[in-house]
Amino acid sequence: MLRITELPENDMALRFRLDGTIAAESYLELAELISRQRKIAGRTVIIDMAGVEFISERPARELAQLRGEHLRIINCSPFITTLLDTLGSLKTNNENEI
Repeated sequence: MLRITELPENDMALRFRLDGTIAAESYLELAELISRQRKIAGRTVIIDMAGVEFISERPARELAQLRGEHLRIINCSPFITTLLDTLGSLKTNNENEI
């Protein structure tokens, strides 16, 4: 189960505090929230994963691909940080092969 709390940072940034487990099913709601916020020009989305206990591979892969200038992921456990970094580097390596 995933609980998402929306915390406005300022006019140009919005933080989503996540608590629980991110599985493929629960990620759909988060993906929709991210998509809506990214449509606002210049808006930065901050994903605060301090309360995340587990993330499955598919959501981790999608978050790793979305991470960038306007999507920041903070407060991850060491395991989740390593997972996102690994999946993010796989994307970069695959793009270089094309």
